[in-house]
Amino acid sequence: MKILSIILICFLFTANSFASGISGYVYDKSVNEQLVGATIVLNPGSIKTSSKLNGKYAIDNLNPGVYSLKVSYIGYQSTDTTITVTANENLKLNFYLSPNTSSLTTVVVSAKGNKESDQYAKRAEQRADNLVNIVSANSIAISPDITVANVMARVSGVSVERGNTGDGQYVIIRGMDPRYSTTLINGVKIPSPDNAERYVPLDIFPADLEERIEVYKSLTPDMEGDASGGVVNMIMKTAPDGLRIEGNAGVGYSQLFSMRPFESYNTSTVNSQSPEEYLGPGVPATVSEFPYQNLITSPIKTPINSNFSLTLGDRFFNNKLGVIVSATDQNTYAGNNTARLVENATLTPAHGIDGQMLQVFPDYLTRQYSSLTNRLGMIATIDYKFNADNYISLFGTYLQLNEDRERYTNDLLLGDYSYQGYVGGFQQSFETQTRTDRQSIYSTILNGNDKIVKALTATWTLAYSEAKQALPDMAGFNTTQGINPDMSGTATSVTYGPLQVQPETRQWEHNTDKDLSGYLNLHYKAKIAGNNTTFEVGGMARHKSRDNFDNNYQLNPVIPSGSLYQQYTSIPTTQFQFGGTGSDPLGNANSNGGVYTFTENVQAVYGEAKYFVGDRFDVLFGLRMENTSQSYDSSLPVTIAGKTASISYTDYLPSINAKYALSSNANLRASYFKSILRPAYSDLVPYLDNTGFGQDNFPTQGNPNLQHSQIDNYDFRYEIFPNGLDQYMIGAFYKTIVNPIEYGVGTTGFAAAYTLSPFNFGTAHNYGVEAVFRKFFGSIGIAGNYTYTHSLINSTKIFQYIDPTDNSYHSISVSQPRPLQGQAANVANLSLLYKNTKNGIDAQLAMVYTGERIDLLSVYKNLDNWERPTTNLDFSAQKEFNQHYIIYIKVNNLLNTPYELIVKQPNQAYSGNEKLPFQESPSYATIENDKYYARFLLGFRFKF
Repeated sequence: MKILSIILICFLFTANSFASGISGYVYDKSVNEQLVGATIVLNPGSIKTSSKLNGKYAIDNLNPGVYSLKVSYIGYQSTDTTITVTANENLKLNFYLSPNTSSLTTVVVSAKGNKESDQYAKRAEQRADNLVNIVSANSIAISPDITVANVMARVSGVSVERGNTGDGQYVIIRGMDPRYSTTLINGVKIPSPDNAERYVPLDIFPADLEERIEVYKSLTPDMEGDASGGVVNMIMKTAPDGLRIEGNAGVGYSQLFSMRPFESYNTSTVNSQSPEEYLGPGVPATVSEFPYQNLITSPIKTPINSNFSLTLGDRFFNNKLGVIVSATDQNTYAGNNTARLVENATLTPAHGIDGQMLQVFPDYLTRQYSSLTNRLGMIATIDYKFNADNYISLFGTYLQLNEDRERYTNDLLLGDYSYQGYVGGFQQSFETQTRTDRQSIYSTILNGNDKIVKALTATWTLAYSEAKQALPDMAGFNTTQGINPDMSGTATSVTYGPLQVQPETRQWEHNTDKDLSGYLNLHYKAKIAGNNTTFEVGGMARHKSRDNFDNNYQLNPVIPSGSLYQQYTSIPTTQFQFGGTGSDPLGNANSNGGVYTFTENVQAVYGEAKYFVGDRFDVLFGLRMENTSQSYDSSLPVTIAGKTASISYTDYLPSINAKYALSSNANLRASYFKSILRPAYSDLVPYLDNTGFGQDNFPTQGNPNLQHSQIDNYDFRYEIFPNGLDQYMIGAFYKTIVNPIEYGVGTTGFAAAYTLSPFNFGTAHNYGVEAVFRKFFGSIGIAGNYTYTHSLINSTKIFQYIDPTDNSYHSISVSQPRPLQGQAANVANLSLLYKNTKNGIDAQLAMVYTGERIDLLSVYKNLDNWERPTTNLDFSAQKEFNQHYIIYIKVNNLLNTPYELIVKQPNQAYSGNEKLPFQESPSYATIENDKYYARFLLGFRFKF
């Protein structure tokens, strides 16, 4: 038996050793990089395989003979050859594919398909003049994300602020508030539809319109200088070399609505204009101008989400004219369940100057959000190539984000007795709020490339962009009722009084932001001391005009004769009137500082040079000058300082980016650039906004004396780009921010009480390290990034205490160090990847970790609202059939990660007679807990 086993082992070893086959690598001939997923077909037998993640392919167990072999890859010229396989031979054969270019006399049209690949993104990062991270369309397609904002959460050094549905909205790059970053489409800045801020909500962008997303961490002189955190540049799909047809259809659902209904409302009766607008100024409104139908809600059980897209592209007229159109439509039912403790402006003073003030919670409220979001995106590009050196293109896009949101609130006014183990309430209020939100961005970009003489070229751009947001008739219907316990102390039961109708609120807001921009750049190539040098000069000009409208109405209930209140029976039968406190049939637009116009003109010129020292070292340096002129006029009374203003300043912004190639796949980079931050529009107009941020129940107010910020930025990075898709990066950054803009306590303007206003807080410092890695082991890979960020800023806080020696009360202002608002010290991503190019299977399990960060600033010492650390886990997988068809699945928020806010104070509400719901620790008070639950999407894609 032992001899038989030895003979069998020897037979198997011999059979394997002398099997015939072929193997090798497939490369991009122009850059000598491995191509992943190239198709290799061997005949006779139609034996088919593909190159793996390191570009290697292998075909084993071949019979001796003559074979024809074809190697192909999208965007490259195929190659055909004939090979002879002899017995017991393992033939080694590498293939070098050339990009698929079409020669048209003097016209050369380069392939575009590969610009959506991971390989192209990797090469572009390696060759860039400045520090950049790039996400390819291929990575986006196989990720769990369908919006750009959620994609951004996986980029190194980036965290996101999430909205009421749990989806990302705004990006925080390197711990810098969203106001420190800018958003571009095809290299052109776009305005924001946000009603207060400059920064763009990235959830308006469907992810499948992008060719790639570039996140720049350092600036060059030809880039606009108001991006200290970073630049998000979305490169949209461009015209292909041949016919391109792609589509997508998906359906899904939100787990939240399998546990409770989705509440919808009728939007057909929502008036787009407030009564003051369509009746005319000075004409009082009647109650009939405020229909109740948009306050009536109806339940929908487990509504279905949908996702559709279509892309068509081709070239015509001997490949000179390229055209592509793409459209996508996403319909998503989402929401959350919220529990919240309302913070009181009156606190328990500290016991002694070294003690801790304690936040008081007078209300406990629960909310249920139901949000129907429709996201529509359309792009179209036409380009015409006159010859190899001269071309022109026209790009247009329309983006729309419509949200119909219902919010139901139960607000319990807390008492001083215990009921069912928790602090009981003596009054509860109910609110049904419906909010129709319409946002859109429209942009048209015309650009060209012209060769003037042999070494001199020009690029130019003309752009018009318009962003809008409208919140028509945000309506709130309110009722309240008293609660009476059966005894003092610990209650065994309570009785409820009748529901009483409270004042109804109606609000209209809308704004429009228009940009008209022009760019001109001249490039000249020369040799200095035998080394290649590129000179560039240019400039830009932008005219921005913005208008903002805000009008609020309050309708008071009709009180029946002989009664103190109107009892609630139903919304349609409730009667309202104008009259009484806070009620004005004209609204408040005539004296509302939220009604204003804002104009901004920015002109810039720059000069830069890129100097090559041999083949390994190059440095790009230069100077940019930007002039800013601003003016605004508001509807505030003429007696208010800051009703109108004109502001102007000029900045000189030097920069330098150096890169040294340690080898063909490793770089050392270092950079310095100076940048600025312009205040937001609402930061400057000094109107009192009682809707504000809701921070400590204080209103917000603009500050016309606010100065723009100036930032010095330093970066260093070491990067390695090994074979295949592997890559490694580690870097460090340091920023000094002069006059940083943060919200703090103040008594500016005409407000007698404390308000939250933007101020300049001296000088802040922000520094950190970033690490990125991606490594494949055959078909299995692991990828991730980690960023540590530290910042320091001093802000003025109120501190109240009782002196124990004489029981005297004191309220003083103190300076407290803290990190920048919204900055998490630790941000990390980790993904487990599976990529089998032979079977067409891609899968990933992706984790995003965001450390604790300040969400809202308190006016009081040590009582800021902190967001608890979060770990989000998502999954996606797809299977490709016949190179044309794909079935995919995307699952978000597998762990049902909540959004939680805490106050770092001893938690008296954790247990005992003062116990309150959803508390987690005696060391801190949990003041908010939002649960979103998982979301699922199953779909089908095709491509030709």
